[in-house]
Amino acid sequence: MCHCINKLVLVIVNIVFLLAGAAIVGVSIWVIVSADSMFKLVHLATQGSDNINNETLMSYKSSTSTLVAAAYVILVFGALSFLIGFCGCCGAIRESSCLLSIYAGAVSIVLIVEIAGGIAAGVFRAQIGTEMLPTLRRLEATRYLPINLAVSNDSNPNAVFSSLVNYAQVSMSCCGVSSMSDITGVNTLWTNSSRQYNGKTIVVPVTCCKMNKKDELLSHQNWTRIDDYLIDRNCPYNASSSQINKEGCYDKLNSYIDRYTLAIIVVGILVGMFEIICVVMACSMVQKIRSERQNV
Repeated sequence: MCHCINKLVLVIVNIVFLLAGAAIVGVSIWVIVSADSMFKLVHLATQGSDNINNETLMSYKSSTSTLVAAAYVILVFGALSFLIGFCGCCGAIRESSCLLSIYAGAVSIVLIVEIAGGIAAGVFRAQIGTEMLPTLRRLEATRYLPINLAVSNDSNPNAVFSSLVNYAQVSMSCCGVSSMSDITGVNTLWTNSSRQYNGKTIVVPVTCCKMNKKDELLSHQNWTRIDDYLIDRNCPYNASSSQINKEGCYDKLNSYIDRYTLAIIVVGILVGMFEIICVVMACSMVQKIRSERQNV
């Protein structure tokens, strides 16, 4: 009776495990197709401003962010979890001690990797909390260029950073780290650079202005035609414009990170619980099957 219950529970749990594997694949794809530029900015902000030089910035021009790279790894493990769950169902139904032993070992390995990944993600999130604010403030003051200079020379390391900030500001409808003054302050690179845009001097960063069709702009990232998306074309030249995004980006960026982190944590915990149950049930069935065969 107990053996039949174990078999039934293992089959049911593995069906859920199959769904969990599909959920991991889904979350990974969600991260991969989402804003890679945003993740690059977050990763850059955890490096510490003293460790960021021109070479570091240029490496972010075409590279894949660490979080997205991790998502690809998780995607592979999600697909493996799906296949492992299928094997577990087959092993339980056929009562194959060999299949169940392989299954238990494979699930254990996946579980260990997931725990290691969870610890790494926790460390990375803690790093973000302590390093992101001062690093972004310093980078924005010393590296952020007016739009006219950022689009005219994309081989400039400062232009690479500016592009990441522009993406974040448009995407989250924010301006500066805490406020626009982080960019427009007296001693910033932006203030002390040539700010001629369409023949006039801008007094507001263009990406701090409210936009139409943001998704289209972010998809193409054609910053040379950004004025086509401005709700108010005079916004960059008027510091009192009502079309300026007043809220800083730091809090919004933190919320953005937490949104992805929460999804990954919830899915990870649920999958981990099912994996532990699966290993225990599989080992119990293997022991029972071998015991019955010895008594035959």
